[in-house]
Amino acid sequence: MRYLTHIAAFFVLVLTWQTANAAKPVENLEALYAQLLDDHTQEGRKDGLAVRLVDYPALAGDERWNRLVGLLAEVPVEQVQSPDARKAFYLNAYNILAIDMVVDHWPLRSLKSVGSLVNPVWKHDAGVVAGQPVTLSYLEHDVLRAMGDPRVHMAINCASLSCPDLRHEPYSASRIDQQLDDQVERFLAQDYKGMRLDRADQTARLSAIFDWFEEDFDTAGGVEGFVRRYRPDLPASWAVDADLPYNWGVNGKLSAHTLRAMRDEF
Repeated sequence: MRYLTHIAAFFVLVLTWQTANAAKPVENLEALYAQLLDDHTQEGRKDGLAVRLVDYPALAGDERWNRLVGLLAEVPVEQVQSPDARKAFYLNAYNILAIDMVVDHWPLRSLKSVGSLVNPVWKHDAGVVAGQPVTLSYLEHDVLRAMGDPRVHMAINCASLSCPDLRHEPYSASRIDQQLDDQVERFLAQDYKGMRLDRADQTARLSAIFDWFEEDFDTAGGVEGFVRRYRPDLPASWAVDADLPYNWGVNGKLSAHTLRAMRDEF
């Protein structure tokens, strides 16, 4: 009888644990994403740019990655209703699905190469988020930009070298403001990427992101007002121009063997 009592108690504990975990899908998603970022990304350089590099072959072989994409699809949308929760969740969703598209098409030199001028990759089916099939374009323009916070542009990572770096931790509702401010500061400190100080012309040359989405910064005092808020060291007399070249190369390293094989295909 005592043995049966212990068995019953064990199953009650298992059921309690399963119920508790099922009740916190966002926390489970963020915890697993944090592990994968820690295990498969690192700071480095490519094409002369500082970048957080992603080890795409390692991710493709890690069963946890498919589990993460599955968790993203299963999060109940009612659990991400507050503005901060939505912002953090959909930033993570965009970055996870951008990585997943590279994983699915690896090896490649640029995520843009998956699409074409008439059918860009951003409009391809990217996956499922909270039960809804989405594209990267939908997540960026219809969800994230619609939130009215221009800082999201410093947190979206489309797997490209000139993008603001993939953050080395998930975005979280409880810390989203601090994380976004930090992303802006880091990006604007990256030479030839976020901002280049041209002392000869007395011009701060910015990422093309500030040109493409110029209207999104109107609520923050315009592009120049936004930049000077985070870079108060800029001389008042200097001009600000968003004309840095954009490198769409993928933020992962291709081995010499893979590069040779890719060249042989053409």
